[in-house]
Amino acid sequence: MVTINDVAKKAGVGVSTVSKVMNNYDNVSAATKMKVMAAIEELDYVPNSIASALSTKNSKRIGLVVYINNHRQAIDEINMQYLFGATNRSLELNYEVITIFSTELQGKNTQEIRRHFQSLRVGALIFYGLSKENKEIHELLEEDFLPSVVVDAPFSGPRTSYVMVDHIQAQYDIVEHMIKKHQPKKILYLAGRRNGYVTDFRLQGAVNACLDYNIELNAHYANFSEKEAMALTSEYAQDADLIVCASDLMAIGAISELKKMDIFRPVCGYDGITLLGYIEYRIDTVKQDFYKISVDAIDEIGRLLEGGSGEAITMPHEIISIQYEDIIL
Repeated sequence: MVTINDVAKKAGVGVSTVSKVMNNYDNVSAATKMKVMAAIEELDYVPNSIASALSTKNSKRIGLVVYINNHRQAIDEINMQYLFGATNRSLELNYEVITIFSTELQGKNTQEIRRHFQSLRVGALIFYGLSKENKEIHELLEEDFLPSVVVDAPFSGPRTSYVMVDHIQAQYDIVEHMIKKHQPKKILYLAGRRNGYVTDFRLQGAVNACLDYNIELNAHYANFSEKEAMALTSEYAQDADLIVCASDLMAIGAISELKKMDIFRPVCGYDGITLLGYIEYRIDTVKQDFYKISVDAIDEIGRLLEGGSGEAITMPHEIISIQYEDIIL
């Protein structure tokens, strides 16, 4: 095992200097800090207190890693439901949870992210909103760094599971529902963000449905942004008979723009968020139970901590319509 003495020797400094750098003391020069940090990274040094905490087989501290979409509010309904579900279930099981927002990991390489998680003394991790661009996290998951559950991204391994609805089937189901309901010839599809796992799955579901029903599909990425959904609706809605949105927020943007254009097109969403109930008319959408998804993610962490192997967990979905009367208390 690498010790603090090894780090000091590698960096050419005293043990006390290494300790000062690790505890962010001000009276250490920038050059010395760089040498010490380089030695820590090269040797992959983990302080004894942290290593001890991480070696405990049944560590009960779980890190909830939340990736924020910059096109939405910093904390939106979906993330809040995730956090409520995880927190409440953790209380029932006597786990401790801490929230780690993606901004804490920005600019860090794989080793730095590993050390950040180690410094927080978490024994397991749940990831929400992971994309294809988060390569450093991908590497940690491939290493089976800690027992982990990934929500809405297909990662599985000896100590890694994923939890999500079947997004291909769910998107297919609502497109099929809307086709049967409105008999369109052309569909405008507003997809999520490029390089998103969920985006790819949902887009594939829409493509499959349109191929099966011989419907022309015009798909564009709106990045889960109401504003971009409005712009794309303005540009393409006149030539479409139906607008299918890969999120409820984009559906709200599309409906807002249709009102400005003074034209009507059927619109459907995806997620089943409460905000959809404030639209003037009933909207069809795919309903996900984000609270239950997070509850099951915590349960899966418990199974992994007990030595279980990683697996894929598919959650149910349903096609519903939401209006104001459905959401008022």
